[in-house]
Formats: sequence, C-alpha cells, structure tokens
Amino acid sequence: MKYHVLVEGRHVEVDVSREGAGLRLVADGRSVHVDVGTLEDGRAYSLLLDGRSVDVAVEEQPGDRLDLLVSGRRYSTVVLGEREWLARSIQPDTDQGERVVRAVMTGIVREVLVAEGETVTAGQTLFILEAMKMENEVRAGVAGTVLKLSAAAGQTVTRGDAVVEIG
Repeated sequence: MKYHVLVEGRHVEVDVSREGAGLRLVADGRSVHVDVGTLEDGRAYSLLLDGRSVDVAVEEQPGDRLDLLVSGRRYSTVVLGEREWLARSIQPDTDQGERVVRAVMTGIVREVLVAEGETVTAGQTLFILEAMKMENEVRAGVAGTVLKLSAAAGQTVTRGDAVVEIG
C-alpha cells in the first residue's frame, strides 16, 4: 500500500507491504524491514528497523497531524493514503479559491496582519492563530481585497469560524 508522508513540510512517498511477521517499507530508494511492538496503546511503539531498535512516541494533533518523538527529536507529520494525496494535489485556479478564510483549529488569534479594505495576494499571511502553544500562520487562498474581519487579536475562535472575508 502506498502512503504519502509530509515530514516538516517535505513529501516522502512510502510503499508498505507485509513481510513475514513485520513490514517492508520502501522510501527515498531505501528499503527497510520493520517489526513493530506496541508499548503504550497507540501512543508509543518500539520499532526494530533491520535489527536496530528505535522507540517512537506518537502525539495526535488537531486536524490530521501527528507529532512523532524519535530519539529525542520531534517531527511534525501528516500521513495520507493515495486517494487523499491525489485529492489534495488538485490545485484550484487561484481565482476560484476560498474567499472566506476560517480558523483551522480552536485557538486564540494572536495577531491580525491585514485590515479591511487592504489588497492581499494568494499565499499572504492574514493572521496568526495560537493553539496548543504553537503559532500557525493562516494564509489567503486567493488574491483580492479584505472585505470583512470577524476576529481581532486576543479573541478566541473555534475551528471553522470565519475570520477574514476576501472579495
């Protein structure tokens, strides 16, 4: 089965197949046999990678993100199946992008970087949302003019709340 893993923003395609009592992973031209042991229900695992032991802690984050703690280092990841990857890979025409920019998770608006009436470009950071002690830059999907701001700095928003409307 093929998976697409985004690690710290880098895309890695991983083929996974059963091999004996374990798995065979092929990624970036490298092949490795993996035996998996569960240490803590879905949150900690002991992996045997071609005979080398590695412990991995898994922390679920909002949305589809997983944080992996491997040998004292944290990796922010997203794992997508082939179908999900293809769906995300379809890039809409920038004129047809989302005109209502919503909070991607529940948190506090730390800073609003635009004002009503201001012209913005696709990809421009509109506001910074803090959730779980992490700051997330929320960007415009389209170019246009800011028609309405529905939240201010310091305000708590819930996932899905409209924050900026672009016309």
